[in-house]
Amino acid sequence: MSLTRLAMRLAASRAVRNKTLAADRVFDSAVDPIDQTIAETRQPLIVVTTDEHALDITGRDLGSGDHACDLVFEVAIASRVEVPAPDGQGGQITIAIPHTDEGMELTLDIMEHQIIAALTQDDGAWSATWMKLVPRVTRRLSRRGASAENGVRFAARQMVLTCDLVDTPVTGEALGSNTAWGNVLMQMEADPDLATIASLIRTEIEGALLADWRRAAAELGIPLEVADQIGIGPVLDFGDDPKPLEQVTIDGDGDGDGFDLTITAGDS
Repeated sequence: MSLTRLAMRLAASRAVRNKTLAADRVFDSAVDPIDQTIAETRQPLIVVTTDEHALDITGRDLGSGDHACDLVFEVAIASRVEVPAPDGQGGQITIAIPHTDEGMELTLDIMEHQIIAALTQDDGAWSATWMKLVPRVTRRLSRRGASAENGVRFAARQMVLTCDLVDTPVTGEALGSNTAWGNVLMQMEADPDLATIASLIRTEIEGALLADWRRAAAELGIPLEVADQIGIGPVLDFGDDPKPLEQVTIDGDGDGDGFDLTITAGDS
């Protein structure tokens, strides 16, 4: 489940980038406290993290169930904000939101709305990816914050979305391009900053080819002998996993004497 949490957070941070007043100042799991970061940048910023992640499981099926993962957006501003005027009012005109209590709260409200819109409006590849990884959101919580650090007065907002997630695939099967996980890895592989991480995740998920019954046993968290006893194991023994089919040859001259069939398994 941790890999899905990672992918969901990355998709969320990419989905909101350049879609809010924070522009590209969107940080994934920033280590520095937000009061220190805002004191350095002074501009609106967003920090995306994942917090508590609970999973209701049955038996030893540790990878699937009902997820409750907190996706956290920390939003902070420390200066007057200028935004473009709405369409039809002149492209060179900006609206200035003053650096007052009322102005900062207004700005935070707008940015919170922009974050939700960026996640749920299917107008970009990353928002579509995020929605595929998050089939539903069960709770939305917004907390207000404010402080003055190092002479910098700022306002902050923490928005928490409790998300259900798709399960991380069981290791041992190639990911289809039309699946949620296949989609997110293709998006990551196309991003130069995420390509290396995508390669690592794909290796962890796909791994070596495993028979269906072995993957089913791993998903249920049961020994291979138990899998055989309940009817999902092989008919014979627990030998090597099947090799992918490499070649099929059918020889025959059509004289009614029959055909010779040769089947060859590959080594990979």
